[in-house]
Amino acid sequence: MKKYLNLSIIYLILALIGGVFFREFTKFNDFTGNTYLSIVHTHYFILGFLLFILLLLLDKNFNISNKRTKLVTVIYQIGLNLTVIMFIVRGIL
Repeated sequence: MKKYLNLSIIYLILALIGGVFFREFTKFNDFTGNTYLSIVHTHYFILGFLLFILLLLLDKNFNISNKRTKLVTVIYQIGLNLTVIMFIVRGIL
C-alpha cells in the first residue's frame, strides 16, 4: 500500500511540474497556439496520481497486490512515462 501512496505523490509532483513548465515555456517563447505540452499536466494527474490513489483504496479494501499486479503496474508506468516524454518532445518542437 505504501508503494501506491508514494507513486501517487510522485505523479502529483510530476503533474505540477508539467503544468508549470507548460505555462512558463509558452510564456517565455510568446507562444499562444495549441501544443502537446498542455496535456502533460492532465495525463500525469489523472493517469498517474488518481489511478494510484484508486489502486491504494482497492488494495486497502480488497488486498489486490500480488506478483501480476506488480508487473502490470510496472508496464503501465513505462507506458505512461514514455507517452508523456513524447508529448514533451513534440510540444517543445
